[in-house]
This record gives sequence, C-alpha cells and structure tokens, in this order.
Amino acid sequence: MIRKSAYIALVFGLFLTIFEIVRNWGHWLPWPFWLVSFITAGALIWGGLRTLNQGSSRMLSAAWGVTVGIFWMSYFTHVQVLVEGTQVQKGEGPMTLVMGLMLVVAIAGLLMSLTRRTI
Repeated sequence: MIRKSAYIALVFGLFLTIFEIVRNWGHWLPWPFWLVSFITAGALIWGGLRTLNQGSSRMLSAAWGVTVGIFWMSYFTHVQVLVEGTQVQKGEGPMTLVMGLMLVVAIAGLLMSLTRRTI
C-alpha cells in the first residue's frame, strides 16, 4: 500500500503542478495562494521518490497530510461559493468537482501511506 501511495503521490504532484499553471495562466493570484500548491506538489514528489528509494513513508505521509488540508479548504471554499451564489465564476462547478476528486485522492493517499503493508 505504501508503494501505491508513493506512485499516486508522484502522479498527483505532477498533475497538481501542471493544473496550477494552466489554472492561473494569465491571471495569477497573489503569490501565497499559488506557491503553496507548488510546495505541496514538490513535497509529494519528494516523499514519493524517497519512499520508493528508501522505503520510508514519513515524508510521504506528511506531504499527504498537508495536501489533504489544502484541498479540504479549497474544496469547501468552492462549495460555499456555489451554495451562496455570490462571485460564481465561469467553470466554478467543474472546478469544484475536480477539487472534490483531488481531495478524495489525497485522503486515500494519506491512508495508504500510513499502512505498513508493502503490497
């Protein structure tokens, strides 16, 4: 399970990097809002590689934990915007769906990284 979590972290980290660049291209938010995504992606990639090379999952679990926290806030912020109906931008519904799916993957990655099974 740990190795699966590591592979998922590598894919997730690469996807998150590309997704963040595409999402913000041409209208970047203030730097703290996008920099955290790149730090998270880097931590996932580093944790995934470290786990695959050394077998240690501590960095991987920490990276997944941060990722869950970030996507938890992001997802429910998007949900709140949709529920309130204020400041709804074009594509808000699909963006919320993507954020929700990424949150589910992050939670699964975290749980898998906490197991000691190496299947």
